[in-house]
Amino acid sequence: MVRPRNLGRVGQGPANPVKDWLESLPPVTRVWFVASFGTTCLISFGLVDPYRLLWSWPAVRHRFEVWRLITPYFFFGGFSFPFLINLYLLQQYSKGYEISPYNTGGGGDTADYIWMMFLGALMLCGVSEFMGQVAPAQAMLYLVLYVWSRRNPTQQVSLYGFPVQAIMLPWALCAFNMVIGNSLLLPLMGIGVGHLYYFAIEVLP
Repeated sequence: MVRPRNLGRVGQGPANPVKDWLESLPPVTRVWFVASFGTTCLISFGLVDPYRLLWSWPAVRHRFEVWRLITPYFFFGGFSFPFLINLYLLQQYSKGYEISPYNTGGGGDTADYIWMMFLGALMLCGVSEFMGQVAPAQAMLYLVLYVWSRRNPTQQVSLYGFPVQAIMLPWALCAFNMVIGNSLLLPLMGIGVGHLYYFAIEVLP
């Protein structure tokens, strides 16, 4: 007997493709994706004041709002085409790096990815304070993208239909952003911090 395509296993009811896709993502990527989408929904619908989530060193230091060390990396702006592009890049390259990160003592697993993001978040908070940025989520995204490109330098990827070697992808995306008039500050911040991380774990040793 052929089972209908819209049903899951016996006794489980209809299949849910969105749920199945989310569950196929590795854990950190899944949390980052859902938190980013959820944060944008809450802010766009006026349920949360964005200024309660964005980066502010005085708020962390004087009011002990320590969640600001994490929440700025969940906000890519309101619903827009760039927001969708950032979410696509997040699920594509965060997933790609999380399943095979550099081994920094965690066995080349999710623990190494968490360690990289922890160090990257601290460094980007410092750079954001210096550069006057309050929403460095895109910088974290480019950090991950840059390190992934160093991890898989010869892999071929497609950028809007054009073949690009992975090692050139961060720069190709920067060029595209420049052409359409977007700021390069956050992408370059992420690439810079990503290169420091790559240099520390791969070049110096």
